[in-house]
Amino acid sequence: MMLSKFIPSAALGVALAICGCQLPQWGGSLPARRPLGAEFDVYKPSDSQTDSLFDEVPPAGKGKVDMSEPTGELSLRRALSLALAKSPELASFAWSVRQTEAEQLQASLLPNPGLETEFENFGGSGGFRGTRSLETTVVLSQLIELGGKRTKRIELARADSKLAGWRYEAKRLSVLTDVTRRFIAALAIQKKLELADEDLKLAGSGLDAVTKELAAGKVTLAEKTKATVEVAMSKIRLARIKRALKIAKSQLAATWGSTAPGFTALIGDLGDIASIPPVGKLTPNLDHNPELASWAAEIQKRQAALDLARAQAVPDVTAGVGYRHIRDTGGNDHALVAGVSIPLPVFDRNQGEIRKARYSLRSAKAQRRAAEVRLHTRFEKAYQTLAAARSEAAALRDEVLPAARSSYEASANSFEHGKAGYIDVLDGQRTFVKVREQYLEALEAYHSAVAGVEEIIARELKSVDSTSGEKKQAKGNNNVNK
Repeated sequence: MMLSKFIPSAALGVALAICGCQLPQWGGSLPARRPLGAEFDVYKPSDSQTDSLFDEVPPAGKGKVDMSEPTGELSLRRALSLALAKSPELASFAWSVRQTEAEQLQASLLPNPGLETEFENFGGSGGFRGTRSLETTVVLSQLIELGGKRTKRIELARADSKLAGWRYEAKRLSVLTDVTRRFIAALAIQKKLELADEDLKLAGSGLDAVTKELAAGKVTLAEKTKATVEVAMSKIRLARIKRALKIAKSQLAATWGSTAPGFTALIGDLGDIASIPPVGKLTPNLDHNPELASWAAEIQKRQAALDLARAQAVPDVTAGVGYRHIRDTGGNDHALVAGVSIPLPVFDRNQGEIRKARYSLRSAKAQRRAAEVRLHTRFEKAYQTLAAARSEAAALRDEVLPAARSSYEASANSFEHGKAGYIDVLDGQRTFVKVREQYLEALEAYHSAVAGVEEIIARELKSVDSTSGEKKQAKGNNNVNK
């Protein structure tokens, strides 16, 4: 039979169909990184399905990223580097991009050919008894897509892959912001722990002074009792802050997938307060936000879906060619057969899908406008929050904190010279402690607000305007540690 001649042809057709259809390279679906944190490496999924989840990380500018668990002191930069390279959440988004690239590959493949074998005129009666009149037909058929369906299907998959890239970029910025805020929160608690330790020492010194004064008959037993209570309360406050710091460290370490933080301390300066660029210099950067920038890819995707729906209204052709073997002619004759099949688009011309895709495209354009309004509203709120936090931190630093310190030192000095009672010293100490804690909370709120604004504009505030972004030399930056 001639069937053996058709099998190599079928194999060749399949080989030609898949030739050149390769998985897109990682990065082809990703948009250009936003300026915020662009210098940090991120998790890169491997092409190999057998690789470990975190085996492949792109090389950093000066060698590979140090993936080991941090010990000793931890800086914000090191925390950001670890989180971007090892974040489980970011890794899942990276694999989502890979998934859409695989879908893009699938969309580029041609339909498989079909092989059909038909046996006729056998197993009957008379001249058709047995296989004396057997006719064997082998047909190789191929669906031929018309209307540019394959090209439009590829465009749709490519647009969906670009959207996945935008989601990955948005998640990268979200991880940066989350790590920054967790680091700031942990650093603020660490500073509070230092203050609480100093406050305990102050309370202990006060108790010693009251004890001496009581022995000299200059104070009452009630004042010593209050001093003792103050020491006990300071110990409770210190223990509470230690527990809070342990929790904050765990939450920070979780950003790079660690369940047992090994670092002992955080390093950073919360007292560094920078000036804020005016709104007019920040709003142009909103276009860089992935939430808004991704809508161009979304509209492109829905346009591609509309084009594909229109192409699917064009009927496809199925063409076939085959070989027929005929035994009842006495000479075991053979012949070629050929055929073409095409559906008639009488009722279904894909009208519903075309209309649906058209409405979806119009909806996307309206949704982009809604997203723009939403982002501007979010930015305005974040900017006002930042301005308020900076104003409060500056006022506490420049006015309230010095006054509270002066009041406490004056009352302590008066007590030493017998001109004031311990109650006055205790009130001054409590006020000073409260103000210092409030100042730390204001600094935490300020730096957290900075991170929030930077996430929205997708760049650092200090890079917006080199003059207005210069850092102000903070008077008494170390007041919080005194």
